[in-house]
Amino acid sequence: MRVKCPSCRRVYSSLIPPKCSCGAPLTITYDYESIDVSKWRNRVKGVWRYRELLPDVKEVVSLSEGGTPLLKAKLGEEMGLNVFIKDETRNPTGSFRDRLVSVAVSYGLSYAENGFVVASNGNAAASLAAYAARAGKEAYTVVPNLIEKCKLTQIAAFGARIIRYGESVDEGISYADGLAEGKGLYNVTPERNVVGLEGQKTIAFELWEELSPTHVIVPTGSGSNLYSIYKGFKELLTIRAIDEMPRMIVVQAERCSPIASEVLGIEPKAEPTKALGLYVKNPLTKGLALEAIRESDGTAVLVGDDELDLGERLLAKEGIFAEYASAVIVPALLKLAEEGYFNRDDRIALIVTSSGLKGHYSESREKFAIGGTKLEILKLLSERSMYGYEIWEALEKPLKYQAVYQHLSELESLGLIEESYRKGRRVYYGITEKGRKFLETLSA
Repeated sequence: MRVKCPSCRRVYSSLIPPKCSCGAPLTITYDYESIDVSKWRNRVKGVWRYRELLPDVKEVVSLSEGGTPLLKAKLGEEMGLNVFIKDETRNPTGSFRDRLVSVAVSYGLSYAENGFVVASNGNAAASLAAYAARAGKEAYTVVPNLIEKCKLTQIAAFGARIIRYGESVDEGISYADGLAEGKGLYNVTPERNVVGLEGQKTIAFELWEELSPTHVIVPTGSGSNLYSIYKGFKELLTIRAIDEMPRMIVVQAERCSPIASEVLGIEPKAEPTKALGLYVKNPLTKGLALEAIRESDGTAVLVGDDELDLGERLLAKEGIFAEYASAVIVPALLKLAEEGYFNRDDRIALIVTSSGLKGHYSESREKFAIGGTKLEILKLLSERSMYGYEIWEALEKPLKYQAVYQHLSELESLGLIEESYRKGRRVYYGITEKGRKFLETLSA
């Protein structure tokens, strides 16, 4: 492993900062001429299978991350395209960040006498909590106020310290920097840790071994994963394992689009989105992500919040439960296909970065919780179509009839009921097929 500043040529041999003292970004390189990829084939699948292209560490802290499945997508067959899904939900804590944290924690053990710290919108925090516990070290996690409750539960379960700070992860990064300096912690924040990014690039190595894709579609908040995967393929080019760089395609939410908007030449937005994992207003690795897109002749796609449920449902039909921040890849694929972006013989890889078990935004989960009254309404509508006031009478509960319409609106949003017909001013609701299956599941 070598770290030399491309600008001032300063060499770093111990603790590696995210940037050189001259301000230039640092890149880790290796003795590429000595790499023999045939050695990888006889090793167990996972991040550390590719150790010749990973930083040197004295001790590996691993939970068997990486080696995730690559599935042929049924959706692709319906579209007449070769589409494959890289399912990163199968990592130990349910997200791609386990790759980064395994490498960062393994390397950082020598500098983490007092523990580790990370600023994260959830996934990297949960991952650090698990790996620090494995290493027997303290973990400090700086997370925004807009975060899914399930991620907080996961972080707390591993015994990490949780610090809520700011609305988005952007604000927490400088706070984590201060904690690292003040408490003597090793900082594994993705935007601050070029060592950890090396772990994420192993996605590219696995894709090469199984598919050698022509296009890679990546949901992106900070841009670090997109860049990491690009760096992995760039190294494969360097060692002559591949002849051509796949096109890197960034997917962002319309509400928060600092990277994609620059690629598309439109005005960026920086508003909260239901895909909270993508809510990064001012990504520090934006320049690296743009480099990956430009150098690979890639592109960008924006996805609306109203398209997230479609993405989640179509991935579920593939047998994958993904969080909204991952579900954006499916609407992006559909949009590009409709524009004629792909050729029939292209090999398209979709990166599902995180599990749906991490949960949707907490306010949405509370709003759409399927509790007693909603279940009673579903059971009534499973027998026949009814209108609001009629449902209120049938419930025979001390409940204002206006509240029934709120329950109906929320059940309709979830796709469990739908408008059957109208008679005058009355709207009659009926249960959907999804609603019937939901009831069947509860009674099974």
